[in-house]
Amino acid sequence: MADEHPSVRLVRGYIEASQRARASGSAPDFAAVRRYLADHVVTRMASPWTDEPWQVKQQGADAMIERLRAPINAATSLTTENVNVQMAGDDVLVEQLSTIVDGNGRHVTMICHIFSVADGAITGIRAYRNELGLPLG
Repeated sequence: MADEHPSVRLVRGYIEASQRARASGSAPDFAAVRRYLADHVVTRMASPWTDEPWQVKQQGADAMIERLRAPINAATSLTTENVNVQMAGDDVLVEQLSTIVDGNGRHVTMICHIFSVADGAITGIRAYRNELGLPLG
């Protein structure tokens, strides 16, 4: 989409590259994902009613790539579909329909990511999702 904000195009590119890497599992595909990330990128998850509003999940691009490689994130286990991708102030809001398939069946939920972008790279991802009953891997 030619008229999209550059940050939206960057985040869409990251999501598409991530989905390819999760499907293929190949090192070159994960290297392509890595190029979208700032070295110091941090991912945070909204905390479930604790003393802190955010749980830091990964710090650094290599930690993010390692998490994407985890079996729970393989395309055979987890699929995502973008429902909404747009600018939200200086950030990019992404709402996704997430489906996890495991030995207990199919689990569907909505998840919201807010991407921070600076100097042509993703510097942060804040995520909100319902953790109740989440199949952990």
